[in-house]
Amino acid sequence: GGKSFVLDLFLRKLRAERKASSGAEADTCVRPEVPERGGNDRFPLPAWLTEAGKTIEGASDKADEEGLEGFRFKGGMDHCTEGIWVWSEPFLRKIGGETVAVLLMDTQGAWDGNMTKEQSATIFGLTALISSKQIYNVSQQIQEDKVENLAYFMRFAQAALRQSTKATKGGSQENIDTPFQSLDFLVRDWTNFEDDWTMQQCKEQMGQHMDKHLNPARVVENSTAEALQSMFDRINCFCMPHPGLKITKAAWGGNVDDIDPDFVRFLDEYVHDVFTVGLKVKTILGTDMSATTFPLIFRTFVKAFQDAAPVAMSFNQAMTKATVLLAKEQALESYNKKMDESTLMNPRGMQEEAFKKLHHTLSDIVEEEYKNVTILGSDETRDDAWKSIQENLDSLYKRYFEENSHRLEKALVAFGNVALAALILFVLDRISDWTCDWWSQTCQDLSRVMFATYMALIAYIGFHVYQLVNERGRLATASAAAELWKEMMRLSSVYLELIQRAKWADAKVFAGKAIAQISALASGATAAGAGKAGKAETKKDK
Repeated sequence: GGKSFVLDLFLRKLRAERKASSGAEADTCVRPEVPERGGNDRFPLPAWLTEAGKTIEGASDKADEEGLEGFRFKGGMDHCTEGIWVWSEPFLRKIGGETVAVLLMDTQGAWDGNMTKEQSATIFGLTALISSKQIYNVSQQIQEDKVENLAYFMRFAQAALRQSTKATKGGSQENIDTPFQSLDFLVRDWTNFEDDWTMQQCKEQMGQHMDKHLNPARVVENSTAEALQSMFDRINCFCMPHPGLKITKAAWGGNVDDIDPDFVRFLDEYVHDVFTVGLKVKTILGTDMSATTFPLIFRTFVKAFQDAAPVAMSFNQAMTKATVLLAKEQALESYNKKMDESTLMNPRGMQEEAFKKLHHTLSDIVEEEYKNVTILGSDETRDDAWKSIQENLDSLYKRYFEENSHRLEKALVAFGNVALAALILFVLDRISDWTCDWWSQTCQDLSRVMFATYMALIAYIGFHVYQLVNERGRLATASAAAELWKEMMRLSSVYLELIQRAKWADAKVFAGKAIAQISALASGATAAGAGKAGKAETKKDK
């Protein structure tokens, strides 16, 4: 139950952080100042542990009935987890400025007496291949047999990788030599911390314990330690005191108040380390694994280990397929990104020859990037993978080419409203010429304004048409002009429909108010004029 218990607490931490990041109770995940270990003050329960309630979800026998969701665990001698369980809910976090999805995985205890050595190696092998951080849960201390059991898979994996990479070209040798990322030895029920020690002193003891068993310079039989150190980027050890006797009882209901405060202190420290400095994006031989390739690679590795006995050939094939999948995705993603950037810089499209040249340039860049990607296998494997990538690039090019042709045709569509406004003003000006310009000074003034406006709009559109002719020729410009006319007709129908949907009652009220205001202004002006005339007459009489 130790692994599942800790993972259930991990869930609480991640859920609390997600809730805080959404704006609700944003201070729940802030690590407040707490009393230093070694004093007389009790360590308070952190907010992330209590904000979801006092009952840990996975401890309840009726979790499903009560709507509690967590990794199932229980005290006593019986085990809950069989095989591999992956929590179905991803948690989004920022790692190195990028948003990544974090998945939690619980596995059956490897080398616990219930599985053969081959089955245990399968469990450990799968988790090592698909996770960026492994937490190896051991009781009371790191033991030689536990380290040796880990080395069983390590030696096999190392031999398979060496066999796979004999003909491998490209990529970083460092990625091949160190294929796995992070391994934590989580020692539970550690009894060697003194009560008056600070957290720093406790961490120093953890480091000493790890060196005793995993430092090749200090281990007598150091081949196992060297194998582990060479296969992982980071190996760490964290020791946890006992969580309390109540926790170990089969009848424990999951009340967080029953957990020993010193255990909570170390748990808070460890959880912070796991999800900050100790967490990185999952990579396979230096290439990041994405949400798209994760299920494909996972199936590949499961198939390689399906006989519950790792075979070098099946592992070799699985790693080769995984590296090919990642290389393809990286190449296509790079092409898409560069092509999108280029098209954004040319919103009106590019000439056909220029677009073809852009495609060839980007393909050459992607090929250079591909040469630096690690792919396990022979030259034939790498060549076949590149041919497949080229076929996909050609398919992408056809899609982008069609979009570019569409943008060429729509080069003048953005001026639809401007052109429609110029046309309406031109028609109104002509109507004014025939109806009222010859007798009304107001109509003449309005006609002059409309003339100046639509001539300015026509000049503005004409300038862009002139540029288009110089860039793409008369035929392409004529096609764009035809699309502009279609856009003007479409806009006309849209505006007519809006006018038809307008509330005529409101229009009448507005018109009535406008007429009333004009009449009031006219009456005021008339009265003012009469007053002035009366005064003038009076002066004249005098």
